Amino acid sequence: MKHLFHYWRHLRTVGALYEEKKYQETIDFLKEVATDFPDFKPEIYYTQMAAAIKLEKYDLFFKLINEILDTGGWYSETILRESPAFKPLQGMPEFERLVPISVNRAKQASKHHTNFTVFPETTRLSKPLMLALHAQASVINEEYQAWKTVVDHGYILGMPQTTNKYWSGIATGYWPDYETSIHQIKAYVETITLNNTLDLEHSFTGGLSMGGDLAIRLALEGTIPVHGFIAVSPGGPWRNEPEKWHPLIDDARHQDLHGIIIRGKEDQAIPRKYNQTLTKMLNDGGIPCQFIEYPQLGHWYPPNLADIIAGFIANIE
Repeated sequence: MKHLFHYWRHLRTVGALYEEKKYQETIDFLKEVATDFPDFKPEIYYTQMAAAIKLEKYDLFFKLINEILDTGGWYSETILRESPAFKPLQGMPEFERLVPISVNRAKQASKHHTNFTVFPETTRLSKPLMLALHAQASVINEEYQAWKTVVDHGYILGMPQTTNKYWSGIATGYWPDYETSIHQIKAYVETITLNNTLDLEHSFTGGLSMGGDLAIRLALEGTIPVHGFIAVSPGGPWRNEPEKWHPLIDDARHQDLHGIIIRGKEDQAIPRKYNQTLTKMLNDGGIPCQFIEYPQLGHWYPPNLADIIAGFIANIE
């Protein structure tokens, strides 16, 4: 499978086409994307279906959704009932016939929701936690490759997946609003502490994109007492309103936190200004935070993330 950031780059192209109401262009472009990224078909088809509805090409809509359902896939009730794009379909006999099939599959799939936790081989009774939070519509196995070395240094690697999954496929779901997301993450950490004693003085939060934003917020709020955060291209609901971070930073100034924000110079998903502004706000607020930018890197982890993490932790300690 091609790298995730190539797929996300296509999604940004699609988003622009759709926003410009170029619905046929959206459909045509996504036909090629579906060929290149077959594991993401439910998400790709969702946007194609939305564009088809805008053009009142209902036959195309039913062709696409049936292709997903015929291969065992599904869409959640939230997508089918609450998506504005699907509003014209409500009440159509064929649509109403398909909805319960899809929703029942979604409910069954939610029962098998799994998180990703890797434990180090150590006899230490108390172990530090590296809580690594995925990006939106990501793939846990791919992000794991960036974080996996922390286990060799005695860390429990915790990679919870959001429970907000809108369709089938290998991609993770989408982190919802901050409060709901933090509630989900906190519940996950509590399951780890049932059978493990965590060394919170040496624990860290981390993540990519929305996961990076959540990592910073968790550290600032002290929801999970940690020593710092490692955020790669952080970007969430406040990226156009960075001033909203001020109260959290002010409240956290005496927590002895340290952070690092990493981004690729070729990253087109998250504004560079947002990452720079947030770094400055943290430093001005008494929370030391490094800013590292890598040339020729897009919206993804740097290849030497393991070395960055090791150096960052060593400098703090």
